[in-house]
Amino acid sequence: MVTNRTYEYGIKYRVIKISDDQFFMIPLSLEGGLSDGIEFSSGKEAIPIANSRNDFKKKYLMDNVYTTDDLEDMYDFGDDTDFLSKYFFDDYKDTIYLVNIDENNKVKKYAINTSNFEEREYDFVYFMDKSVPIISLNEDALNEMLVCNDTNEIKVILNKYKELLKCFEEYNRKKGVTKIDVKNGKVESFEIDKKVSSIKKDENLSKDKKYASFGGVDVSFTGLSNYIKQRVYGHNDEIDLFAQKLFMNYTAEDGESVESIMFVGPTGTGKTETVRAACEYLCVPYFEINAANLVPQGIKGISLEDVIISLYEQAGRDLSKAQRGLVYLDEYDKLNLDDLDIKKTVKKVLLSFNDGSKIPIRDDEYNIIFNSKMTNKVYAGVFKKIYEKERLVGFGANESSSILEKSDDEIRKKIIEKGYFSLEELSRINTLIGYDELSRDTKKQILLSSKISEFAKKRARYKRQFGVDLIATDDYIEAILNQISNSATGMRSVNNFVKQSIDTAERELLTNKGYKVLKLTKDTVSNPKSFDLS
Repeated sequence: MVTNRTYEYGIKYRVIKISDDQFFMIPLSLEGGLSDGIEFSSGKEAIPIANSRNDFKKKYLMDNVYTTDDLEDMYDFGDDTDFLSKYFFDDYKDTIYLVNIDENNKVKKYAINTSNFEEREYDFVYFMDKSVPIISLNEDALNEMLVCNDTNEIKVILNKYKELLKCFEEYNRKKGVTKIDVKNGKVESFEIDKKVSSIKKDENLSKDKKYASFGGVDVSFTGLSNYIKQRVYGHNDEIDLFAQKLFMNYTAEDGESVESIMFVGPTGTGKTETVRAACEYLCVPYFEINAANLVPQGIKGISLEDVIISLYEQAGRDLSKAQRGLVYLDEYDKLNLDDLDIKKTVKKVLLSFNDGSKIPIRDDEYNIIFNSKMTNKVYAGVFKKIYEKERLVGFGANESSSILEKSDDEIRKKIIEKGYFSLEELSRINTLIGYDELSRDTKKQILLSSKISEFAKKRARYKRQFGVDLIATDDYIEAILNQISNSATGMRSVNNFVKQSIDTAERELLTNKGYKVLKLTKDTVSNPKSFDLS
């Protein structure tokens, strides 16, 4: 038995690269030794601990490193470290991690557990572990990925699990669903925490006829609209129109019409976030792509067939559910920037897809015919040339900011007039929605209150984790807004600006305890080391 209380145990993992930003970590063995937070030394070798992108260049990594004291606390079982360490490894040996490294080089790990199956025929089980959504895969599901030679195929499968995990997390939040068993691609059973469910009931749902999505979660037009408005500000009327059209699509039955929708407006005004929020609420299979990057089938790149396969996989290979998914084609205005034959072919394919065509997918793995008649199609583009500059006349007059004509008819006329699409092409899209530039007050509201605001998330997190009130002075907010105004991507960059300004202060909160208030000022934006902690 080890008596040195600084002795540690960790799991040694084999690293399998999927892409530059995605990896698998496969558990190999339990190792005992000492770590300095960067490397773990077992006496035989020093192995990096999985902390950064550079670490994943190695063949082996260490993770889940705990001291013997930690193990005693975790399992509440005496001080027999030999027994505890073996018990600890048994706890982790069936857990594979999918690792994503984001644009800020932060490592995010998602557990794929293979040990939670009472019956082999279950494809996957979703459950909550300490408020974290987990998906358990059986051996066949894992083999499906391991036999793939093409990393793009693995990405399609992983994206399916990623989207379904997001859905499950939302069911847990709304209805208290704690476990879902999926068998042969369909929900076999699910469990609900009745206490949580009664507390979290959405009052908006009672106002409309109920419709149940995957897992039995009720949704409504009012609930959909409000859910989007908690994340996207400054376009209430436009959001209501979008929610109306999408909810009518969502509740349409065979033979009833499904309308296509297109957003028009400057970058950073919330077009994409509106669609993402809607899909998150409805929990439908979803694929987002830059329309200008689509290629015809048979050419290297992403084709419409690849998009359909992704919807099909996200739907657990349930074709009827996949056909009711949503395809979001961003930068749709760029399809007409050149006269290449490839782009002409893509446009013809998309027009047919929009009208409701039957698309065969037949290869060694798939043999389906996808009918796009009931599929939700949402397009978006900046359409920069349709903006007009008006020069005001009179004392104190100056050039006004860009003005976007907001009615459907006026937007259509401008798009045709500026040569983006012909009348025939544009007539295939049922509803056009204009998103104008955000006012400074709206940007401030997003920064302080939006559900997707990094500042609002940090404020709640610091209160929970550190007991610290996060306060932003007016001049801090103004400085952040100035940064946004100077950014070509508008509100899209706001979270990055906030993270950059707050990282140093966060490190101090992790290092030292006892603080009650963190105040951010104008100087914090230009110098992250300048902040007030008390």
